[in-house]
Amino acid sequence: MPGNDLVQSLARGLDLLRLLAESAGGLRIAELAAAMGLKRPTVHNLLRTLGSRDFVVKDGPLFRVGPGVYLLVANDAASVFLGQAEEAVRFLAKRLPRAIVSFCEPVGGEMVVRFRQFPDRMLMERNSGAVLAPYQTASGLALLAYADPETRHGVQLRHPFEVSGHVFWGSEAKLEDFLAEIRRARRVRPPFGADSRYKVAGIPHLAPDGRLVGVLGAAWHVLPDTADETEDILAALAEADAQLARGTHS
Repeated sequence: MPGNDLVQSLARGLDLLRLLAESAGGLRIAELAAAMGLKRPTVHNLLRTLGSRDFVVKDGPLFRVGPGVYLLVANDAASVFLGQAEEAVRFLAKRLPRAIVSFCEPVGGEMVVRFRQFPDRMLMERNSGAVLAPYQTASGLALLAYADPETRHGVQLRHPFEVSGHVFWGSEAKLEDFLAEIRRARRVRPPFGADSRYKVAGIPHLAPDGRLVGVLGAAWHVLPDTADETEDILAALAEADAQLARGTHS
């Protein structure tokens, strides 16, 4: 692109952001003006404009990169990660053609379905808004296993164990033992489905700091006179999780 086709003010604003990002703790207007070869009023107007969008903040006499820049980077990283999560679900749909496969994400103390593929549908379900129950789904149990005390308290208020969880676990002690097993084994295989023809399983996907980022899950019906597929399905989920980990962490 020829140089005279560039939007000069935008180019200057980007150059200013680059200078601030490369500085140790921020720069003064005079330092920015000298580095860019511009007059102070011009630099002041650029800073004021960028500040109106939170891309620059003023800290005493110094200016530095603002939260707007970091939010852009975070949103971009989240978008990339969700794209990779969608590809992981596509991989699982091919590997497990008879199962419902999904990627769920913790949002506001609930597990929300981001991507889900049903065996009898051609199109993938995206961002349906479906919220999974905490005590009887693989994703919900993973949320409980890695939740901080505040999140656990919120789940208890919205989904009292005595009402929603007791029928599946009998006691909170048994639930807590299973949640500890999830953290140890990094997989979810609820014991209450052992004798059921409908089974669920999941693999938690964790950030490097141990925070739960999402869950790759599968649900399937056991056909009569067929071998138990649970370990094979967990292996496929773990393979998809490994592929996701090789991409990026949110």
